[in-house]
Amino acid sequence: MRIIVGVSGGVAAYKVAALVSTLVQRGHQVQVLLTPGATQFVAPLTFEALSQRAVGIETSDQPMGPISHVQLAKWAEVLVVVPATLGVLSRLSGGQATDLLCLTYFSFKGPVIVAPAMEPAMWAHPRTQAHCQTLRQDGVFFCGPVEGHLASGAEGLGRLVELEILVGEIEHINAHQLEGRRVLITGGSTWEHFDPVRALTNPSTGRMGFLLAEEAAYRGAEVTYIHGPRGDQFGPLPERIKRVAVVSADDMRQAVWEHIDESEIYVSSAAISDFKPKMSAPTKMHKETIGLMWAMELNPDILQEIGDRYQGQKFLVGFAAETDTVLESARRKLAKKHLDLVVANRVGRSEGFGVGAYAAELVSSDGGHQAVEARTKTEAVPLIWDYIDRLYRDRYGR
Repeated sequence: MRIIVGVSGGVAAYKVAALVSTLVQRGHQVQVLLTPGATQFVAPLTFEALSQRAVGIETSDQPMGPISHVQLAKWAEVLVVVPATLGVLSRLSGGQATDLLCLTYFSFKGPVIVAPAMEPAMWAHPRTQAHCQTLRQDGVFFCGPVEGHLASGAEGLGRLVELEILVGEIEHINAHQLEGRRVLITGGSTWEHFDPVRALTNPSTGRMGFLLAEEAAYRGAEVTYIHGPRGDQFGPLPERIKRVAVVSADDMRQAVWEHIDESEIYVSSAAISDFKPKMSAPTKMHKETIGLMWAMELNPDILQEIGDRYQGQKFLVGFAAETDTVLESARRKLAKKHLDLVVANRVGRSEGFGVGAYAAELVSSDGGHQAVEARTKTEAVPLIWDYIDRLYRDRYGR
């Protein structure tokens, strides 16, 4: 992707060096434009070294030859302004082409992302919000700001969004296949407590559910992500994702039923415990008093309940972790639970839970079957969503 990164004069400008480095390492071509104020925080030479391109600042600069703002506008696929200070927001919304960044903005017809960063009081000011509303009406996409600690020592809404989130938004700016769709995703293992310090669980890390929720949000979906105790340990998620933390299978069941009606697509990737103790002690039980046998009972089968109730009404996706007969087990699960798609993984001591490489079989109710092999789950998740999106459009025509 060809990316213009516009840097304005805020303290968070130092973070943009890491952003540019990350984008270049991920194979993107990056052209950096600085406002004059940004040069007071980070030297142009830093960005020239990271991007291997001359930096533009003043309207007369020519990083791409004569009339560079026109050449840049034709070259770029996306324009990102980070950090977007109050000053640059006011110039962009007010039509003030006082530097090469703003001049290029007014020549550019592609998607624009701004990542604001400023003091909470400045962000909340009515005039700032009026500038933002004008830019949104012009089609500009806002990424952040978020709650957090500011350079002044203040806490509040105004901190620059995490760079991992911004990179994801940049890379998915043209991938909005799920725009407007409401997606419910479950992820992570559940914990079934014997007492406050002991629980029955499984080796699932929860990374798959986390990545599925992240990818769906980047593709424009309205996402509710219900996760077990380990389901949100992999870093920040886009702020627009509604997250619901649960502990046990019963907790997850309640949360799913509370949100299923508002969802069109349900993806059940959680590794829910099949069993739970019949009773849980309110205080720690010392091992001297515990027998080796503990009465157990089955947990509710949430996916079965949802399939029985919503078959043909909602698009339902289940996951299966099998040590053998992967395809056969997936087809049985597909039929028994009235699903549209099963993502079947082979698991064992050397594959599956927590392992870097990822392989799965996608088995769908239309008789389709596709193998997915990727170096990581991060690479596999877009392929899974592509398959879900195709099946959904085939069924509902949208």
